[in-house]
Amino acid sequence: MSTGEENSAPIPNDLIVQIFSRLPAESVARCRCLSKLWGSILHRPFFTELFLTRSWARPRLLFALKREDAWSFYSLPQRQHDLHDKASPPPDFHMKFPKDIISPEYHGFTSGLIYFSRKSITLKSQEETVICEPRTGQYATVPKLLRYGKSFLGYDPIGKQFKVLFMDHTDCVTHCSDLHRVLTLGNGIMEWRKIKCSCSLFHHVMDDEGICINGVLYFASKQRYYFPCDVKIVCFDVRSEKFKSIDVEWDSSWYVKLVNYKGKVGVITWKGLCELSISVLEDVEKQEWSKYVYTLPENSILDSSKYSIAGVTARGEIVFSRNFTSGSFYVVYFSLESNTLQSVEIQGLEKDHGVCAYVDLVEDLNVNDAKYLKSSPRLNVITVRPKPQERNSAPSVKNKP
Repeated sequence: MSTGEENSAPIPNDLIVQIFSRLPAESVARCRCLSKLWGSILHRPFFTELFLTRSWARPRLLFALKREDAWSFYSLPQRQHDLHDKASPPPDFHMKFPKDIISPEYHGFTSGLIYFSRKSITLKSQEETVICEPRTGQYATVPKLLRYGKSFLGYDPIGKQFKVLFMDHTDCVTHCSDLHRVLTLGNGIMEWRKIKCSCSLFHHVMDDEGICINGVLYFASKQRYYFPCDVKIVCFDVRSEKFKSIDVEWDSSWYVKLVNYKGKVGVITWKGLCELSISVLEDVEKQEWSKYVYTLPENSILDSSKYSIAGVTARGEIVFSRNFTSGSFYVVYFSLESNTLQSVEIQGLEKDHGVCAYVDLVEDLNVNDAKYLKSSPRLNVITVRPKPQERNSAPSVKNKP
């Protein structure tokens, strides 16, 4: 391809790859349609992996704002450097889901997709799951289950496949439960399959979001009939669909959060205003944990009744986010290495909304291509585009002195 001048040389393919790997996913999608050459290059697996690697170098914080069952999504570049005298870009508004589309109770974040699930405790309990890409406005609803339970979204990075796991809460009388279900996105079938899980027989899935790390889905489960409750971490291998349970110390009287700590599952316990600990699973087979205890500064703005943990960054910083946007809204970074806090005030978010925050939002062309969502004709995929008046003007981010 040339620039149009007689003596101009064609742009080398390697240079094209390097240029486009630095663009947003939306720009890449548009450029794929401009020429057959670009389309061929930008659809290659090598480019997709390079784009994901570059995207991991510029992760973002995702904010899901809820008010009267309507959800709005914003994102902000995640801190990759000290913010002392540097201005940060404003949060970007992406889209809004009206309340007549989803009215979920539970939520979570997996490999760039937000999933919502709703359960109603009636004579015919229905578990409904909605999965969406918060920046493109695409979402999908999976087939309902007339059961009472909890669903999770997992991702297999080897097979590039998303799966929805449903854990049934119905009491069992046998020693091997086959009431649980799994559904694979993108295989053209869109049907729930029965799956056996003997490790969760005497355990009831807790109301945590779960977390998927390197193709393994982790979530907390507790004993059903004994007191005090014995909590275990259930591991579900998304690729093999095999279960395993792991013993863990879990103090349910305090704020507890599962996190991805440098590629390993971690359990953060936040006691009161000052004490915080993180237990890291070092060896899954041997079930070996390491535990670290920290003391937060007494004069910090953190309060477990007003803040929640969004996750842990690749740099080893715990990110705290306020639960509501009323008043001043802060995100707090706590460095585990230096044992220091830094508060960042974020301006421009919609007021009087509940907030769910997540770390490490990256652009993955495997997800943005929506092949997992569009490959099945039975899957309902709709694009919701925000109205101009829904965008906030001139939002900004400021460091708190």
